[in-house]
Amino acid sequence: MKIEDLLRDDEPAILAEAVRTTAQLSHYRRDGEEATRRRVQALYRAVARAVHARDLDDLLAHAARIARERFQGGYEQAEVEAAFATLEEAIERQALARMPKDELAWGLGLVATALGHARAELGRTFATLAHGSRLGAVDLTSVFTRSEQSGRSVEELVYPV
Repeated sequence: MKIEDLLRDDEPAILAEAVRTTAQLSHYRRDGEEATRRRVQALYRAVARAVHARDLDDLLAHAARIARERFQGGYEQAEVEAAFATLEEAIERQALARMPKDELAWGLGLVATALGHARAELGRTFATLAHGSRLGAVDLTSVFTRSEQSGRSVEELVYPV
């Protein structure tokens, strides 16, 4: 079983766990379980599409939209990030229980990467809204040097086909 299969086949189990946990968070509890279910499901499906297509554009747009909506609804950024974390944890638990060991690192890496970028977009959008600016943070990673380079070539990071 590959991560794409798990995300397709195990959606109900993953969502049940993620919704149960997310619904305990303050604002999500206030808004009710049905609204929480819709929100978690929308995020889940955006993550699943991103992983399947290896394309982050729609997921990042969704994360920015979530940030704007939750900011306007009085949510703290940490609470929204906690909701993202509950979804990732539910996916991880299901993957650990159902996927073969030789697929876990790759599959969970894809999910973690997609959600990591979504969290970063969430943070940038929250920061922009909190500071009343239209300018978001710019990723300037490329202008920094690092003393600890991994020493791995790009070819080593390609998943074997």
